[in-house]
Amino acid sequence: MSSIVFAQFSDSHLFGDKSSSHFGQNVYQNLLEVLVHIRDEQNIQFAIFTGDLTQDHSDQSYRNFVEAMTESGIQVPIYWLAGNHDSLEKMNTLLDHPLIHHDKTVNVDDLQLLLLNSKSDSPAGLVKPEELQKLANVSTPTLIFMHHHPLPVNYFIDRHGLENRQEFWQIVNQQENVIGVACGHIHRGLTIAASGENKAPLYGCPATSIQFDPAYDGVRPLPQGPGYRQFCYRNNTLTTQIISLAYDGVRVS
Repeated sequence: MSSIVFAQFSDSHLFGDKSSSHFGQNVYQNLLEVLVHIRDEQNIQFAIFTGDLTQDHSDQSYRNFVEAMTESGIQVPIYWLAGNHDSLEKMNTLLDHPLIHHDKTVNVDDLQLLLLNSKSDSPAGLVKPEELQKLANVSTPTLIFMHHHPLPVNYFIDRHGLENRQEFWQIVNQQENVIGVACGHIHRGLTIAASGENKAPLYGCPATSIQFDPAYDGVRPLPQGPGYRQFCYRNNTLTTQIISLAYDGVRVS
């Protein structure tokens, strides 16, 4: 069996103005750098964006995401999820590009990727019953993607985590074919191993915008550049690594 290699990127927090900065970082340029890096990795077959596209909620910020794809020259399909900052309606209508796919189930060989909507009416997450139903009978090896994190990570973002995480894990833990859960939202590339609460590991994704400082009770960036996560599935085994790009040293205190 050949390898299935794909990328996850997340939390671009774009503005309508491409020159705008978020905590001292030009988030459009950061996203562009990540897309170029994915483009240059010849083995990556597709990528999944796990939400928080916009920071200022403008229509132009969504168009800028599309323009970054065109400017980067990326050639692989992109699938997406909405984050708590995003409008599902705007993503469905404004993410108009030949490589942007709106499917929420992706099947490649014997691997299935399920993209679950965790957007709610608040910054916290909620996986609604119709989304949970997708997990009821997972018959092939499956990796779940969602925006919100379904396990605590022990810093401020836990106040905006998945509200029904116990219900989520109760269903996931009954499915032997779930091989992992990948999320955005936490702005860090961390991994939480499988345990009694979660029988599948959780993979957090670094942001293309800023990386959160877990020692601060609120949003404060670390002096780190943008990043993304790579996955490789081969011979029924999933491996993953964090790709961190250079930090340009610009920061607002």
